[in-house]
Amino acid sequence: MARGTMQQAIEELLLSVDRPGDFCAHGRLLAPMPRLDVKGAGALSFPVPAAQVQALIAVAERAPYGKGPATLVDRTVRDCLQIDAARIRLAGAGWRDTFGRVLTSAADGLGCPADRLDARLYKLLIYEPGGFFVSHRDTEKADGMIATLSISLPVAGAGGEIVVRHRERERTIDMTAAEPSELAFAAFYADCEHEVRPVTEGHRLSLVFNLCLRAGDTDTPRTAPDHTQQVDRLAKRLAAWRQDGIEKLAWVLEHEYTEAGLSFDVLKNRDAALARLLVAAAGRADCALHAAILHLEEWGAASYSGEFGEWGWGESDGDMQMEEVEDYRQWLDGWVGPDGSRPPFGEIGLRPEERLPHGALDDAEPDEQHVEEATGNAGATVERTYRRAALVLWPASRTLPVVAAGGIDAAVAWVADELGRGGADPDERIRTLTAQLIDIWPAGRDDFDDSGAKGRERMLRLLCETRDEEGAARFLRDVIVAAYDGSENDALAAVLDMLGPPGAAYFLLDMIGAYLRRRPAAMLDLLWRLDEAYRGAADSAWEVVLQETVRAALEVLPAALPPEPEEDVPRRASRRPTRFSETAVYHLFALAWRLELPDAAAAAAGAVAAEPRVVAPERALPAVLAKLHAEEGAAGSAAFARLWRHAADALLARSAEPPPPPGDWTIAANAGCRCEHCDRLRDFCKDPKARTARFPLRTDLRAHLHQIIDGQELDIEHVTERRGRPFTLVCTKTRASHKRRRAEYAKDVSCMQGLIESAPGGEQAADCASDLAAVRAAVTASETA
Repeated sequence: MARGTMQQAIEELLLSVDRPGDFCAHGRLLAPMPRLDVKGAGALSFPVPAAQVQALIAVAERAPYGKGPATLVDRTVRDCLQIDAARIRLAGAGWRDTFGRVLTSAADGLGCPADRLDARLYKLLIYEPGGFFVSHRDTEKADGMIATLSISLPVAGAGGEIVVRHRERERTIDMTAAEPSELAFAAFYADCEHEVRPVTEGHRLSLVFNLCLRAGDTDTPRTAPDHTQQVDRLAKRLAAWRQDGIEKLAWVLEHEYTEAGLSFDVLKNRDAALARLLVAAAGRADCALHAAILHLEEWGAASYSGEFGEWGWGESDGDMQMEEVEDYRQWLDGWVGPDGSRPPFGEIGLRPEERLPHGALDDAEPDEQHVEEATGNAGATVERTYRRAALVLWPASRTLPVVAAGGIDAAVAWVADELGRGGADPDERIRTLTAQLIDIWPAGRDDFDDSGAKGRERMLRLLCETRDEEGAARFLRDVIVAAYDGSENDALAAVLDMLGPPGAAYFLLDMIGAYLRRRPAAMLDLLWRLDEAYRGAADSAWEVVLQETVRAALEVLPAALPPEPEEDVPRRASRRPTRFSETAVYHLFALAWRLELPDAAAAAAGAVAAEPRVVAPERALPAVLAKLHAEEGAAGSAAFARLWRHAADALLARSAEPPPPPGDWTIAANAGCRCEHCDRLRDFCKDPKARTARFPLRTDLRAHLHQIIDGQELDIEHVTERRGRPFTLVCTKTRASHKRRRAEYAKDVSCMQGLIESAPGGEQAADCASDLAAVRAAVTASETA
């Protein structure tokens, strides 16, 4: 894996962090409680009741503090009571395990091996209401002491948080423990400044332990980890990132974490130390830092690792080795930020040179391994899958292109998420991001590719939320006109409302020319939405825009409906026209009448009548006419009459008379090839009396006749009689075609009844009178059939 200077420098810096842990550690757990006896107060119950708290106060003394060599009592500095360890006895069957869990967690958080620490009980501290301890550092109270461990016992109370500081960092720890078996604990190095905030309600009871290194231990550090120099060097290196060609870096973590449980708070040992280092350096260098799950899939030829035995090579997928990686895929997902946020980045690809440290997965065991056995000339292949957590860095200014490389939908989702996070002048920042999004938006793709559909809709809403009219106009021009599919209509209508009539006019006219043929339903749905929104509005400019747009649609319609292909033109060379849905036809002509465009509507109706492939006259048009009949004035228009006659002519041509019953058992067919078996099948079909034929044939010949019968949808049922050799294909003629025709006729009659109810009115009634009479006669004939 080729690595540049920057990768090498960052890798060396991070590998130099050889000490895990932090300046403090804290947590809480539900566990068996100790038997705690205090001389003079007796055994405590949990949570400690008020009477026992008072008993403890009665035997306690005022807690002092150290000032230089002196030990002083001053309630303006430290206001709490204490009971010495000599008067306390801790016991109980489960306490050893409970305390062991606390000590291990504290030691891990501090970066100290638990087996090198002794925890020595020092005091029981009692904070009354208002009790506190100002900021201070602990003195070394025992040989080898390196840290303090404070465990809060269950008692009613609030406040009393411990605030721990180390250099420029600060952590506030809630020490409340109210449940009967709940313990809250905090551990921090002795060189850390810390304070106890005032108890605001009830009491706080804390067992305090000195954490000491065992005698002879000179290896374990005695102060809080300090990575200041590494942070400074790393921040400088990251700040110069823009001068390097690498886009991002992913540092593979040592421990395993699940996607659901991954967060900066749960990182362990050295992983946690590296995360703290990177958080500090990334913040100073204006870099984005996230944790993510790294996925690696590898494919390659398989070889057997076992020995050849009685039953062949190996016994399982684990016996297979990959000779060489022939192909791979590597990506990141499951993102989480240092603050616990989960940005919607989706999958982002990762190049080999972007993964650190070098060789991190070379000796790793795969999470999954699958073997595809050899087939034909292809040998066996192995697929391996690895999943590891990683810390991922890139310059913050490059976040948008980094995320967009994984998919434009995810990039838009991130920008929307950023708007929701607020900040100083969020609208202006989002406008900048949306402008960058338009710059990098993928070019329009195939009509049937829905890539970016969600992103387009969400982007339109973003532009509305930020009232970015300039960005909206540019997005419509550069993206929507090239990639529109109708899924954006709701958001698109809102954007056009923001732009107003002048801005909408040019866009809508461009869209009519580009999409009326390819996506008529979507385009007409958009116009319908706009008409519904602005019908009756005081702003007449919208009516003018819609009138011109619908006029353009009506005038473009004849050119949008292709003629029947010539006979010598191959089928694949003539593109199949897009069928107009029932709703699309209704929208088009209803808008024409609402916007008073009778002449253009009449011409469009003639175009529809000339192209039955686009609008089915027997089914779609009767339903459309029924809806249009309810539009005021529509039934008396020339366009309505032309559509009505077209539907009536089509239905009468097919169903003016009831279909006669079959006179014999002849089946019209030109079945099959010129083989002897197809000849017999054709003879069977032509025979007006024969109903059944038997074909004793071997399997492949029976399958051949199956294919001919089913492919041509012949009215023949065929079953295999499995007696004797060869089996016999038994073919029986049916009346399936006649039944289908009767069902079709019934639907045609229903549609003609609908035409009678929606017959043209006004001046058009006379022109359609003969057709109406023929339709009525056809319906009457159906009643006696």
